[in-house]
Amino acid sequence: MTDPSSHDIAPDADRAESAPRWLINFRRSDHRRGSYISGDGFGVVFTDRGDDVLMVSFDNVSSAAEDTLDRLPWGYDFVAKNGWSQLGVMTFGADWYRNTGILEHLENLREQGFFRRFGKVVMTGTSMGGYAACAFASLAPGCTVIAFSPQSTLKPELVPWETRFPAGRRADWSGAFVDGAAESAAAGQVFLVYDPGFQPDQRHIDRFTTPNVIHLKARYAGHKSALFLRRAGLLSTVVRQTVAGRMSPGEFARIYRAARTVPWFLYAMKARIGEGGHAHLLPRFAKAVSTLGHEKIARSARAMAKDRSGPPLENARLRPTSHEMILAASARMTVNSEELPWQNVQKHRQKNLMNWK
Repeated sequence: MTDPSSHDIAPDADRAESAPRWLINFRRSDHRRGSYISGDGFGVVFTDRGDDVLMVSFDNVSSAAEDTLDRLPWGYDFVAKNGWSQLGVMTFGADWYRNTGILEHLENLREQGFFRRFGKVVMTGTSMGGYAACAFASLAPGCTVIAFSPQSTLKPELVPWETRFPAGRRADWSGAFVDGAAESAAAGQVFLVYDPGFQPDQRHIDRFTTPNVIHLKARYAGHKSALFLRRAGLLSTVVRQTVAGRMSPGEFARIYRAARTVPWFLYAMKARIGEGGHAHLLPRFAKAVSTLGHEKIARSARAMAKDRSGPPLENARLRPTSHEMILAASARMTVNSEELPWQNVQKHRQKNLMNWK
């Protein structure tokens, strides 16, 4: 009698599941050249759309938790829309890419000269994926990195203060590509997008000290800076400008101004004002956001103002009738705060970032 466990086809393989879009595109689109590598706990999709730009993307933890056949590499639709080639590295667990198979595969690509084929190589990802974008930069010296709220590493000896991400901290942190802050020194430019008021992320950012690091400060975004930018309709512009070589702190600030009226931004601002000893500013903040049409946020700010009080902000000079002055003054605050609760609701899960366009 044949042992069922020896079958190549899983018992539930006849269950109807959609083919991933990258596979469909290999057959139906104008870009039919590519490959898929399936390893133990990881997969790598390469879509060949020419030699000009290669986007190397790394999934985040939410994406890694997905157990579906139609899973896409991070940013797949956006990269396809722009006509860039993509190497989409997907891990199937919260292992922070410390999988031996991934390390060996990417090192083999380097030895084969794969990355040298392209005019520009861009490494990108958010959180866990942001760590990987930095840590694997040395595979393509001179590449561009754009990492959203990255960890520099989770190796306990290097960041003993990091208590988040227990699965990642339990991974094997021996061997190569351990420290994103060190490995990213090989990149041409390293753009770090983060909220300077969110201290758990800021501590990792402080470890990046090489001259090629460029700070793009997404105030009030919390840990999920890429998700915030997407909700604000700005993520595509930020990445596109980076790939085009037009990104700078000034350009990012110009783009980011549009985020100041997004409810997520305003709720976060309200929380940091109220929880950071600046409760006396809440009535003015309420007036400002009411002018912007966000009456619900204004009401919650007024309610918080009744419950909290604090010493006046030293040397504050605010015009009560100008919401721009209030927003500008608040943006200069760097009050510490933990991640805000509304950033964790289902509709804001980071896995949705895979399909930004």
